[in-house]
Amino acid sequence: MTEKATIIKINDDIITLACGDSAGCGSCAAHGICGGAEERNFEAWNADSLELEEGNRVEVLLPTGKTIGSAFMVMIFPLLLFFLFFYAAGLLIDNPGEGIRVLFGLAGIAAGFGFNFLINRKQNKKRMPVITKKLG
Repeated sequence: MTEKATIIKINDDIITLACGDSAGCGSCAAHGICGGAEERNFEAWNADSLELEEGNRVEVLLPTGKTIGSAFMVMIFPLLLFFLFFYAAGLLIDNPGEGIRVLFGLAGIAAGFGFNFLINRKQNKKRMPVITKKLG
């Protein structure tokens, strides 16, 4: 999927972009759930070392597979760990109450978010959106 965005900050080859006026938002099936009507900021990688300045409009490639993978890791993975830890409480503790199971489940959610934090702590350019061309 490609997106058009405006450069708001340049830090070497990591570019901070703002988008929200995309023409694709009007026909999107999400109907604004993502906040498409509001401006949102994100970072992209200037892999081709294009000559860019703040205020330029650019086209950004958001690979579908990476986007789905990132969404899974942020939203689904911690939830799966909740259920895994909830179930594990019953295996580790003889006859645990619901409260103990829920605490184990919350620890699973925390472990999922912690795992995501550790993976994403260092900016991994390969996982970032890529600026494909300068529009103006």
